[in-house]
Parts: sequence; structure tokens; C-alpha cells
Amino acid sequence: MDNKKRYKLMTWILLLAVVMTVLAPLSVTQAAGVGDVLGALAAPTAPTSEGGGILNTIFSFLFDRILGPILNIFGGGSTTTAPPPVKLPPTPPSGGPVIDSGVLRGKVIVVDPGHGGTNPGAVSNGTRESDNNLAVSLKLRDRLRQAGAKVVMTRETDRNVATAGSSLGQELQARVDIAGRNNADIFVSIHSNSNPDPSIAGAMTFFPSGKSSKLALEVQSGIIRETSAVNKGVQPATFYVLRNTAMPSILVEMGFVTNAAEAAKLQNDAYRNRIAQGIFTGIVKYFQAN
Repeated sequence: MDNKKRYKLMTWILLLAVVMTVLAPLSVTQAAGVGDVLGALAAPTAPTSEGGGILNTIFSFLFDRILGPILNIFGGGSTTTAPPPVKLPPTPPSGGPVIDSGVLRGKVIVVDPGHGGTNPGAVSNGTRESDNNLAVSLKLRDRLRQAGAKVVMTRETDRNVATAGSSLGQELQARVDIAGRNNADIFVSIHSNSNPDPSIAGAMTFFPSGKSSKLALEVQSGIIRETSAVNKGVQPATFYVLRNTAMPSILVEMGFVTNAAEAAKLQNDAYRNRIAQGIFTGIVKYFQAN
């Protein structure tokens, strides 16, 4: 008989001896089921004699190293329960510093990334307006929240805001409604510009005629200070989201996607950070003065 067969036979003999030892004390009038056997085997056992000798050593090896892992009767071995997720600290925004002066705490700010979903906005030089608008808006959101503001986004993904099949007017009204329902202190709509003349470049900020000019001036100044873009100034306008919002509101045109150089900048993450920082500092200055 080779060593492998001899070892296997010894294992079965030892197992039989242990089972007989467990079953012996049981009443002869009650049959022991498999559950009884495994339960008895799994239960901690006190030594029957001091020391235990070689048999205890062999039994311990048999159950601790061989049978226990196979039958998993000691609660050990592998488990299918996933470890709890590790909660990572939030990543601070890159770009300029977020200065928490306290003026934004409790302020409700609606950030509106223009277009999205079935309406990509202006498309030129390999970039879509809706993508630029969303990227900068998310960066602005993070900065505002770090400074204590309550930020409400009209969208946080590439989607329409109104229900499917809505008209353009309904889509714009859905954004206005979000600002109204949340009693926003200010409404900030983020856009990218276009022009048939590809040489035109620069940033500009619009405000509803007769109000919000201070907010527009501070935000425009912040953008130019951070990006050194061509300053196309601030202007009153009658855009739907401006004339239909009750709170101070602005519409930022970050740059022209029809200008090749500016389109490349608008797709650059570092430049997007600078735009978001400029809008953020402008909003802070606006509330500091009011």
C-alpha cells in the first residue's frame, strides 16, 4: 500500500473513532442525525484528561487543519460577505483656492448648465457646447458647496431637463421652475458662444434689463481676472431664463467654440477650472457687497 492510500485510511479510521466517541454518550433510544454529529464536532470540547497525549494532538491536527476547513464547521475559511466600502475623503477642487468668507453659507444658488440631452447647443472645432457647460458647472458647484452654499443643479448629466418630447419653451421653463421652487438667491446659467466669424473670441456675461447688473459685473470681472480671456463685457439681454426668473440672474458665455483656439481652451481641464474659479469669486464678491 502506498503512502497516499495509507494516509487516507488512517484519516478515515481517526474520523470514525471520533464519531464513535461523540455518539457513545447519546441515548440509544434517540438516533443521532447528521446535524447532531456536526454540531457535536463543532462544539468546543474540554480535554477528557490532562495533557491529552498523542491522540489529542492527532485529533487537533485532523480537525483544525483538514476536516475543519473542508466542512467549514468552525466558522472559519472563506466568506462571501463583502468588506465594508472604504469611505474616501472628498477631493478638493483644483484651480484657485476656495475662500470661505461665510457670505455664501445658507445661500441657495441654482447653477444651470445650458443645453444638454437632445440639444447639444453650438458644435464646432470638435467640441460641443453642452459638454463644456456641464464640465464648468460641476466645478462651480463643488466650489460653492465648499463655501457653504446650497447648490441646486438643473442637470448634472448630459440630459434634457424637461420631460421627453417637450418643446424648447418647456425645456427652458423647466429650468426657471427649478429656481422658483427652491427660492434661489441667484440663478447662474452657463453657456458657450458661437459666431460665423471664427476670429471672434472672448467671454461675456448677460443680465436681464433693469436688474442683476452688479452680479454680472462681478462675475465677468472674476472670469477675466482668472483666464485673461478677451473681455467682451456685460450686456442686458432678454433670454428666456433671464426674463422669467424672479431672483438676480445671469447668463455666462465662457468663450466661442467657433474660434479654434478658444474651443481648445474650453476643452482643457485647467482652463475650465479657471473659469469656474472666476465665476465663484465673482459670486462671493457680489454677496459681500450686498
